Amino acid sequence: MEQERQSFVYGNEEAGIPGCIKNGISEAVANKIYDDMIDFAKYAFNKAHAACYAVVGYQTAYLRNYYPAEFFAALMTSVIGMSTKISEYIQVCRNMNIELLPPDINEGGGTFKAVNGKIRYGMYAIKSVGRPVIDAIVKNREEKGAYQDLEDFIRRVGGGEVNKRAIENLILGGALDSLPGNRKQKSIIYSDIMDSIANSKKNSMAGQMSLFDMAPEDNKEEFRFKLPNVEEFDRETLLMNEKDVLGIYVSGHPLEEYMEIMDENVTAKSLEFMLEDDASVANIEDDKEVMVGGMLTEVKIHYTKKNQTMAFLTLEDLYGTIEIIIFPRDFERYRKYLREDEKVLIKGRVSVEEEKNAKLIASEVISFSDLPKTL
Repeated sequence: MEQERQSFVYGNEEAGIPGCIKNGISEAVANKIYDDMIDFAKYAFNKAHAACYAVVGYQTAYLRNYYPAEFFAALMTSVIGMSTKISEYIQVCRNMNIELLPPDINEGGGTFKAVNGKIRYGMYAIKSVGRPVIDAIVKNREEKGAYQDLEDFIRRVGGGEVNKRAIENLILGGALDSLPGNRKQKSIIYSDIMDSIANSKKNSMAGQMSLFDMAPEDNKEEFRFKLPNVEEFDRETLLMNEKDVLGIYVSGHPLEEYMEIMDENVTAKSLEFMLEDDASVANIEDDKEVMVGGMLTEVKIHYTKKNQTMAFLTLEDLYGTIEIIIFPRDFERYRKYLREDEKVLIKGRVSVEEEKNAKLIASEVISFSDLPKTL
């Protein structure tokens, strides 16, 4: 590229190239244009390369159109450790009426799977449950059949790597929903079952027998653990538990009932504020005025040197989160809305910095409950 700069800027009479300067372009501008071309050359590619991309693009479009569940299951598996990207793809699936099923120890596997036009969430994506644990659960199921209930599951895989934290996260993430009982019942009783089974194993190693071991087969059912008589978690707690252990909401989203409000008012989504892996700045215009919407998940109060109150907010929409700064003057005006779980629209100015997610400098906060209602 550098060898050709001379011809581009100053021309080459032998090759019949007049050059930029003879065409009325200044030397400085010509060199700037050529610098940009050199930058592009870092990722320029030839026709053969472009043809390969075209083929892959065609195949991808075909699969997305005719096999959407399989396509998105594979896509989500490829980013299985990136909850933000998975959340983005899930929202596309919901817009296409592709249902997302929770992870399941009796039906699912480690990766995302297409099941009759739906997508089963991959168990590898459950937090604090390692891949060897999931592989052991799936292997046991394939060799010995489906798990019958919580006690059966814990007897077969509990202990060792499948510790209490792993069992709890499997329960709260919905992976044990196919077993009898609701998530709250299982989360209350699982620890007692694990302790009891662990004690039984210790006793048997010492040559002792438990009442369960001595009981006739017909009566053994009486010694099995009974699920506590409690109702399921309320919907909001259920969803928050899923978010904690899966990184996303699977059964629904706290903002689902506000979709129409957001579609009508929001002009920028959290995805635009996020820094992509290969980018130096977020894909949103600096200083642009936008409206964002969602649920406040964190409110950090801060005091200035003049002892004025301001706040750093975290707003969650359907795709991810946005950091929002609200300065003292606006804080006082809108402080009644600045509390966790409040659903709000926030207008403000975008602030973009290199190598960081973009932020929003708030100028107006509107509670969803204050929006005009129409019939």
